[in-house]
Amino acid sequence: MINVITSIDAVKDLLQQCALPTADIASRQPPVFFGIHIHDRLTAVVGLELFGSVGLLRSLAVLPESRGQGLARRLVAFAEDYAASRGVTSLYLLTETAETFFRKIGYQPAARSDAPQDIRATSQFAGLCPASSSFLSKHLDTPV
Repeated sequence: MINVITSIDAVKDLLQQCALPTADIASRQPPVFFGIHIHDRLTAVVGLELFGSVGLLRSLAVLPESRGQGLARRLVAFAEDYAASRGVTSLYLLTETAETFFRKIGYQPAARSDAPQDIRATSQFAGLCPASSSFLSKHLDTPV
């Protein structure tokens, strides 16, 4: 079952275990995080920042011992549905290690120069993720 995760400390702990950045998570407007618990332990998480019709998918992490079970795919699909239900038509993301995964689920390479201003203003885009990170996007179908 996927739930909204309200404990920023639990999210940070999981991201640190997966060697992902956490510096901007405690900001005044933290992303919404969705997660999966296995045996009462936060095992997988994804974050989402929404800006009107665009959103930033971020911080997808699954503990190493739980990989290969489809948890990441389930979390991304859940986040996409959540975003679309709130009027988001395009999601963007930056990744150093998971481009192949995201391309398999419909994300396409995008030019950083074409990023919407709200995405450019995020700490992920502006500095946390290096310029060598892959920048990808996906158009979302709005719910009927």
